[in-house]
Amino acid sequence: MNRTQKLGNVLIISSRKRMLSEFQSYLHSVLGEYLTFNTLLREQATDPSLFRGYQCVLFPSVRAMETFPLTLDSSILQLPCDRVFNHMFLDKIIQIPPHERVYLVNDDKYSTLAIISQLEECGITQYDFVPFYPGCKDTESDIQFAITAGEPQLVPSRIPNVLDIGNRIIDISTILQLCEYFNIPLQTVNRVSRNYVNQILHTVKTSETYYTNYVQTEQLMQVILFSLPIGICLFGADGRIQFMNAKFAHAFSLPSSNFEGQPFSECLPPAYADTAFDRNGDWTILLSDQKTQITLSVLSMVFPDTEPVFLAFLPESRSMEMSVSKDEKTEESTFFASSRTFSLSLSHADSVQNLMAQARHLALFDFPILIQGESGTQRRTLARAIHNFSRRHHYPFSVLHSPGNDLTEASLLRLLAETNHGTLVLSQVDRFPLSIQDLLVNVLTNVHGNFFSAPETRRFDVRIIAIADDNLYKKVEKGTFLRELFHLLSASELQTVPIRRRREDIPDLLNYFLLQFFHNTDMTCDRIFSEGLLRFLKEYAYPGNIHELYNLSCSLFTRYSSHKLQLSDLPTYLRSRQMADVSLTALQYQVLSFVSTHPKAGRLAIKNGLADGETFVSEAALRTVLGELSSAGYLIVHRTKGGCEISELGRMVLEK
Repeated sequence: MNRTQKLGNVLIISSRKRMLSEFQSYLHSVLGEYLTFNTLLREQATDPSLFRGYQCVLFPSVRAMETFPLTLDSSILQLPCDRVFNHMFLDKIIQIPPHERVYLVNDDKYSTLAIISQLEECGITQYDFVPFYPGCKDTESDIQFAITAGEPQLVPSRIPNVLDIGNRIIDISTILQLCEYFNIPLQTVNRVSRNYVNQILHTVKTSETYYTNYVQTEQLMQVILFSLPIGICLFGADGRIQFMNAKFAHAFSLPSSNFEGQPFSECLPPAYADTAFDRNGDWTILLSDQKTQITLSVLSMVFPDTEPVFLAFLPESRSMEMSVSKDEKTEESTFFASSRTFSLSLSHADSVQNLMAQARHLALFDFPILIQGESGTQRRTLARAIHNFSRRHHYPFSVLHSPGNDLTEASLLRLLAETNHGTLVLSQVDRFPLSIQDLLVNVLTNVHGNFFSAPETRRFDVRIIAIADDNLYKKVEKGTFLRELFHLLSASELQTVPIRRRREDIPDLLNYFLLQFFHNTDMTCDRIFSEGLLRFLKEYAYPGNIHELYNLSCSLFTRYSSHKLQLSDLPTYLRSRQMADVSLTALQYQVLSFVSTHPKAGRLAIKNGLADGETFVSEAALRTVLGELSSAGYLIVHRTKGGCEISELGRMVLEK
């Protein structure tokens, strides 16, 4: 490999020749003036000596980097490539009719789910994407459309409509990391950033006629620009802001990114109030602390039939650092709390899928959301997922839970400041004391800048999500919840689904929990639960919803040894609840006891056995008793010569 003397040498490793060629070609076109890019097939990476002379090794993914078999010298930067789908294909994607089920096809599960996530983050939420990768079976006969990222040969041959959007391209964030690591001149960084953003804006603008069929063009453009790893601000020829993302606001310590219609210069330190940013160029901005300098680049952009638009951006990744605050108290198990996107939901129920689709859509906007539902229905998890899916996902996620009457306005303002640009969840808001409700009305009305008028110096850019039990408005009518607060919080609503209304999900949820406990895919509910116990678990109402199902799975796991678990292995509270209404006549009890000690006994044997104990019963009466015990689930009456046998529930009745 012939290396020239440049700022550094980078080795790209992949198991796919085509990917190596595409990565090398793209990176060379962008940074070839400063860096040398060479390639190596993964299977050829057998000796650490092959890496001598390289300052950086690029891998196609985090997983590829983590599973790389060789240990490299600590002086070598190992960097996974962040990859995104090519935005040039957006206009083709959205020509698929809305609400269609669409196969998303790629060469492995990880990358397939990643592409679905990226499409959804860019506002493409009008489709039901079904992941399809090697090992998946084509069981969705109603699907007529497929999107693939450079793997058309993997698409089922019966699919008539296939869109190949090409291999994912290297994201701007990876380019910026290389620029920063090798100290590449700022003008090159600016050029790369300009070209990247320019491509996206031109794609969105020229695709406007298609986008308006499904999503407002401006909304979609904002979603895309919000997700960029660089600070972005668009302003018109009149100098007034049309759009600003949170990263730009954060860099200038602005309390909010909601500056639409305001003069661009007013968002900068006072020293630049009279500066005209109406031409291409770079400006060095001294921030208000009089210590920090950042470079602001401005690019003039002209679209057909529109006035010029100016793009101001901050390309330096080090100026874009943001802290992430994690909510340490999660309402559900770590599985639900860790889901990055809605596509990881376990549910097959239409009601839950509709809820997820609605939540995905709401995540793209900043309206307050009221999430109502029973305890244990993943309300806080849903709030977390909305936050994670939104443009605020790099910023804090805070929860105000059951505040006492001693909560002060200063404390609430401090919480809003700590959560600025992020999401604040008001958990169990229906249980807040009236004094706290009144405080919330005052604070949200006077200082929350996104939706309510407020003094400029006290605005906070915080999304509010409120969580309450079913039908909060009933409490408004009863006078226990303030009407004004209800209307402040309920700009949009979501209703979670209890387990009893999504029973088809119970086996999958049980199997998921069991997998976490046993770490063995063979230990499914069909294998370790008796027929009677599994029937009970499927039919039980679960007033505690997911919480109760999870805890019940834990309890049953601790009782398992080598034989199938029975109804008698249920926790005491469930056994007691089952037995609370059981009432047997003396004859029913005698028949049940006899069958428990004489399996497969027929009616004649039961009649004679009872007679031996001096209990005499007619054939008709015995038939009636057997029917009653069978209907109650205590006996299993076989046809022909199978006789009768006691059920698991019947044994529990006798043990009562």
